[in-house]
Amino acid sequence: MPSRTTIWFRDAFVIIFAIYVVFSIAMVPWSNLKIQEPAPTTCPNGCPPSINFPENNYHHYDDSLIFDWNPVAVTYRAVIVNLDDGETVHDSNLTDFTSSTSSRLKIGNYSSTVYYTGIVGTNLLNITDDPDSLILNSNSYQLNSSSKINLVWGKVNVSYTLQIREYKDTDVPIIHVANNITETLYEYSNFIEGNEYSWSVFAVDELGYASEASSEKDLRIGTTKFLAFMLFDDWEVPFLLLGVMMVIALQAGVFLAREEKDD
Repeated sequence: MPSRTTIWFRDAFVIIFAIYVVFSIAMVPWSNLKIQEPAPTTCPNGCPPSINFPENNYHHYDDSLIFDWNPVAVTYRAVIVNLDDGETVHDSNLTDFTSSTSSRLKIGNYSSTVYYTGIVGTNLLNITDDPDSLILNSNSYQLNSSSKINLVWGKVNVSYTLQIREYKDTDVPIIHVANNITETLYEYSNFIEGNEYSWSVFAVDELGYASEASSEKDLRIGTTKFLAFMLFDDWEVPFLLLGVMMVIALQAGVFLAREEKDD
């Protein structure tokens, strides 16, 4: 028969482990789990950046936070026209590519035009009154033998504008604006404990066209630094800890079983 001390240690360990598991599950900020939103494919002014972090209703335990989103893509249209008969021999819509090659063309005279058509989701050629303002490259060619025409143009760069709003009694004013962000990360370090905020981001290309803004994501700032809140920002850590706890529990169970057998 196992000793009273052995039984006490065994039961105490099981109870403590059960309390830890229940407490961790209860305190996990489930709202922080990222649910990938389907990316829109058509947007009147260009689709907004998709958000990586933080998601809506995120609970944060520090006054500093790094915002993270995905880059937007830009689109182009490359057109080649046969000047001898007016036929369009190459018409290609491209996303984030800055080159296009025609098929083999017959002898003749040709012209090429590359248009910038906007941030993905829109087509500026369909809404502008001045399509010539969207021309990035134009050339003329005289082919004396059957050959291909290769078009190359410069990339239209995009920057981002991030806005942070703070919930007040009767309003949600913008308290911080960051313009001309060239990366898809931005750190803000002036949050106030206990306050609630929202944030959004949109893209602006170098021609001055802005995308739609992402939907506003709510953010709550507090100093509650429960272990579960800190751990579940990174899924590898809790899985590792739970694995270690399971190994310890297994070893303890084997040890106690041997003690009972010996007795």
